[in-house]
Amino acid sequence: MKNVDYWTNKLNLEAHPEGGFYSRIFTSHKAMPTSTGDRPSATAIHYLLEEDDYSSWHRIQHDEIWFFHTGMAITVHEISPSGELSSRTLSHNHEISLTVKGGVWFCSEPNSKLAETTLDYGLVSCVVSPGFDFIDFEIGNKEKLAELYPQHRDIICRLCRG
Repeated sequence: MKNVDYWTNKLNLEAHPEGGFYSRIFTSHKAMPTSTGDRPSATAIHYLLEEDDYSSWHRIQHDEIWFFHTGMAITVHEISPSGELSSRTLSHNHEISLTVKGGVWFCSEPNSKLAETTLDYGLVSCVVSPGFDFIDFEIGNKEKLAELYPQHRDIICRLCRG
């Protein structure tokens, strides 16, 4: 059975600042202008979350498409600009892909409650267009986010590192 160590070594994964592990697997050679400078037209990563980890609330400036590969279901939570909380689940039995719009606060966590597998991780790929750059990445601050969205304080505080 393939475990976290297998995927970490095979995919050359490293710790991500929001939580989990990642490795960039694609950077387009075609550049696009953005408000924060030129970016590749697209980038892609492999991203792995262990059962007891989560991707902290954050936002990026561009759309991000997620594709499920294997392991535990992963639930992506989003807060829309109008303050509505939504959650969608990636797995073989739910959505196998989803898109998070640029500028939206979001986070993710493995969903062990679904008991779809005995694996203790979820593995996905993410594509960002225009391509991802850490200049366009903002990690959430739990107090500031809870002030903006007090109705979602519990989930913000539970899934925010900052």
